[in-house]
Amino acid sequence: MSAARHLKANSRGSWANVLLFPADKSDQVKDACEQLLQAAGGSVSFKITDDKNVTLSALDARFEPVGWSDR
Repeated sequence: MSAARHLKANSRGSWANVLLFPADKSDQVKDACEQLLQAAGGSVSFKITDDKNVTLSALDARFEPVGWSDR
């Protein structure tokens, strides 16, 4: 089994844990987050972290063009 990843969301100034998922599902989770961001009118950002809370990818609604940045 691949390493676990954590999805976090921020819509009101602080990050909230959303779900834990296997790393091999990252593309599916990213696609779902893009849909949610559009449905929310750009009012929510997402990030994916590892078990040590290191940010691996971020989808920041504050910046154009909106898209994932991998670190």
